[in-house]
Amino acid sequence: MENGILSTSLSPGIVPEDEHLALWRQSVAPYFDVQPVRETRPGDPLPEIHQYHLGRAILAESKFAAQTFRRDRQWMARYDDVDHVLFQLLCEGSNHVVNGKADFVQKWGNVYAVNMAYELDAQSVDARAITFVLPRPLLREELPYLTDIRGNFLPDGSAAARIFSSYLASLRETLSVARTEEADSIVQVTLGLMDSLALHGDIASSAAEGASFTVICRYIEKHLNDFDLGPEKICQHFRCSRSTIYRLFKQQGGVWSHIQRRRLVACFQALISPHTRHLRIFDIALDYGFASPSQFSRLFREHFGVTPRQARDAGLARPAGIAPPPQIGDSAQSAADLMSRWATTLIWQPRGTIAGV
Repeated sequence: MENGILSTSLSPGIVPEDEHLALWRQSVAPYFDVQPVRETRPGDPLPEIHQYHLGRAILAESKFAAQTFRRDRQWMARYDDVDHVLFQLLCEGSNHVVNGKADFVQKWGNVYAVNMAYELDAQSVDARAITFVLPRPLLREELPYLTDIRGNFLPDGSAAARIFSSYLASLRETLSVARTEEADSIVQVTLGLMDSLALHGDIASSAAEGASFTVICRYIEKHLNDFDLGPEKICQHFRCSRSTIYRLFKQQGGVWSHIQRRRLVACFQALISPHTRHLRIFDIALDYGFASPSQFSRLFREHFGVTPRQARDAGLARPAGIAPPPQIGDSAQSAADLMSRWATTLIWQPRGTIAGV
């Protein structure tokens, strides 16, 4: 469609089956290593995938036979520029996922978060999925309390979960007739809906507690370079008890763990940013409360799978500015290349800026 949103597809029947399977693995390789659960037999349905590039996000629809999906430390180091969060709706089938320490089963009726900052080991049955891919810097800017999310986005069985599941299914259909200039608004509307549902849409639990968690997360984001930031200061600021803070941050491993992860992410962003290239690595670490170079290096490597120096070198190797998505190719190989490159060039962009336009 003329002036339509950038899109590309990998569909069966264009190339031989073996080549098609290799291209399928290539198209999703930046996210995870994917392998079939059983040996492919003649006549088995081949995987297919269709993607839309929305400038600040990607929406994909995929259909595949039973697969395993893995992202270990070695894979994370290989694709260290893919630090996204995938919000995934299964329209058919199911998927058992271990993402970091979160163990959950994806099923119809809710959208589940798969977080590329953590190792992943998953196995699906034959399935069809719609996936909304958001880069971590965008989440940190718009929805900071979701940057470490893994598992169900909204409580299973809640009205909010059903609303957002229906929305993603509808969005997939809408994008086929949407215009390029609408892409940014679509992303912003989706983020707004996610924020609203996460705070107020769960009629099965306390909206006030969800709102408290969000407000505290935003406070933490603004004070990451405050050396005194911790449970005591947060309790004093919000006039709440330590038991309340513990309950709110239980799924994040505690408030200290959450603060440390957010500081590591802030350091990572500073290391790869062209605006802070003049600062020494440890000066950046000190700004965020890491007093020991060896401890900072160890924690950074454990979290990201690379050293601070390797992260900085990768940032220096990239040109400054926003990388536009590559344009569409005609062949199956071009489609697989394009999807892979879209994943590795998806970065945060200021609102109103659409890559490739």
